[in-house]
Amino acid sequence: MDYIYLDNAATTRTSDAVNVEMVRVQSNLFYNSAALYSPSLAVKNEIIRAADIIKQRLTKSSKGEIIFTSGATESNNMVILGKITHKSHHLLVLTGEHSSSYAPAKHLKDRGFEVDFIPLKPDGGADIDTLKKLIKPNTALVVFGLVNSDTGCTQNAAEIVRAVRFVNKTTVIHCDATQAFCKHHFDAGILGFDSVAISAHKICGPKGIGALWIREGINFHPIMFGGGQQNLRPGTENNAAVLGFAKAVQMWDTDKNLAHVTELHKRLVRGLPAGCTVNGKNNNPFITNIQLPGILGQTVMNALCSAGICVGLGSACASTATKNRTLLGMGIPEAKTKQVLRVSFGPDNTFTDVDKFLTELSNTIILLS
Repeated sequence: MDYIYLDNAATTRTSDAVNVEMVRVQSNLFYNSAALYSPSLAVKNEIIRAADIIKQRLTKSSKGEIIFTSGATESNNMVILGKITHKSHHLLVLTGEHSSSYAPAKHLKDRGFEVDFIPLKPDGGADIDTLKKLIKPNTALVVFGLVNSDTGCTQNAAEIVRAVRFVNKTTVIHCDATQAFCKHHFDAGILGFDSVAISAHKICGPKGIGALWIREGINFHPIMFGGGQQNLRPGTENNAAVLGFAKAVQMWDTDKNLAHVTELHKRLVRGLPAGCTVNGKNNNPFITNIQLPGILGQTVMNALCSAGICVGLGSACASTATKNRTLLGMGIPEAKTKQVLRVSFGPDNTFTDVDKFLTELSNTIILLS
């Protein structure tokens, strides 16, 4: 069966151009970049070039370093566990964050570290007034996602940064930009971020490769130890994945893809069956969280899959969780948080995909009502 894939926030299909690039690297640039003979030095130069391609897409206004990781999960853990190293350090994390930020924060909190969670407003935005009250002289790190993976809500990053800096100028601000990188125009340096986590497989790149951008002058303690590669993150670099990541960045047309997905999103929202609504302010067309009329999302998702349509319930990394922390944080009753679908678009999706989804969704709701 050929599936209509509408779960691009979970992952995307690796583009043909990226696959070709990775085969080239695996075949011809397989050398260990840490070795000192000329073929390895050539590989190292390719990796440096790839890092520069990615950094230029992330920020053009601030010096900083790109560290390649296995993905945003590792990057977020490196930041949180690498900055909050003493119980005198205070950590603030936005409520409803991806499990790769929430889980290490919860790990620290359970072990007696000072951790607080910034509440959300009903529209999914950060409660800035409460954030200002939560910041302390010992707040070492603030963590938030630019685009929420459950609702698609895009945070007002400039407002968050201003609020933090107004109270504590030394606090490190980390942004998980996994769902925003390349999909929207932003500059990490201009916005005032100190570190940013990104991942390749959300933009038609390979899985298992991500990056952590760190502003010049910001330091984290390493959480892994080994060889001298990348200083903060030891281990032999994955040449094919790194260069595949850079190729994905080069191939992603932000303006074209955003315009296309915006039209898909408009068609989706206009055609939702009676009784369905959209959760949050939904200012990001790539992700839409649909509130169903009293029907379990899992049941509808299974029915749609049987009809050849793949959608999600929320963040794929939290698919086994019993509660949706984002929707609960927005004040949505727990029973209703189980009655949702997440539709997320990619550049390959079409208006026909949207129309077929809407037809099958309507039929499923009628059948189950």
